[in-house]
Amino acid sequence: MTPPAADAPLLSVRDLSVSFATEGGILQAVDGVSFDIPAGQTLALVGESGCGKTVTALAIMRLIPTPPGAIDRGSVMFKGQDLLRLSEREMTRVRGGKIGMVFQEPLTSLNPVYTIGAQIVEAIRLHERMSRSEARKRAEALLHRVGFPRPAEHLGSYPHELSGGMRQRVLIAMALAASPTLLIADEPTTALDTTIRAQILALLAELQRDLGMSLLLIAHDLALVSEIAQHIAVLYAGTVVETGPTARILEAPRHPYTRALLRSIPPAGSYRTRGERRRPLPTIEGSLPDLRKPPIGCRFFERCGESLDLCRIETPPMFETGDAPGAVRCLLHAPKKRADGGAA
Repeated sequence: MTPPAADAPLLSVRDLSVSFATEGGILQAVDGVSFDIPAGQTLALVGESGCGKTVTALAIMRLIPTPPGAIDRGSVMFKGQDLLRLSEREMTRVRGGKIGMVFQEPLTSLNPVYTIGAQIVEAIRLHERMSRSEARKRAEALLHRVGFPRPAEHLGSYPHELSGGMRQRVLIAMALAASPTLLIADEPTTALDTTIRAQILALLAELQRDLGMSLLLIAHDLALVSEIAQHIAVLYAGTVVETGPTARILEAPRHPYTRALLRSIPPAGSYRTRGERRRPLPTIEGSLPDLRKPPIGCRFFERCGESLDLCRIETPPMFETGDAPGAVRCLLHAPKKRADGGAA
């Protein structure tokens, strides 16, 4: 194994493609996805439901059900190792030990017939050599770390006895059991109210900062990730359409889809008072293309209000944004040609 360069990202995903066999044909859920996560930083993978965010995370963890799914090509370099080339035994040591994952729905991710203490202890002992009593003490410390009041009392609780926010904290504690260097959080605030959502995000940001780990945060709301992520990758119909630092993407988005996502965010103070006329929020017209028969050109063409005729027939590559860090998959940003035939 070749050791990674000193300035290499902790995780580097290149040309990752995942497909599923369906009755209607092969569905290309993820098609050539690439992004990097620097050590000790957070990248948010954003996009509407069905864009391939969760499939990307499951592919990184080698949890794609086969069949019907298959990782067709690509590489997932983590600390100098390509995770897609590891044996299942080797990958078992990576999952939970080096990379932790917080799944989207805590109620279905936790076993309803075991106490949360038993489940955290099992996660600890799977990767750490310690007695059951030592693991129980560590489980108590983990619950305290993620904000549980009276953690010793809650070790005997069952998942259904806890609120949604507390169950999510249990999943985070389990993901931290072996002190991973990368945490993947898949829509960690789904179905939580606004206050609890803010608490969970603040907790993730605090853990990322204090433990020095990297974080891959999967979300559909750009506003949600603006205060926690240093980098953003926007996913649409299985492909990355824009990448860059969070500040640049929020202030000067390049791709029409990214701009549409930002327009769809309710503005602060948008609640109407009694008697005030309701104004509809901007939406993105249309729906995602059928990924069993993806369009030849730009996948956002049918929903884009800025498209060119060429967008229908030419698949855009990723273009460097030039005047700012990042890249965008849009022909509107193709380099202009000089008179001598070179790029301007």
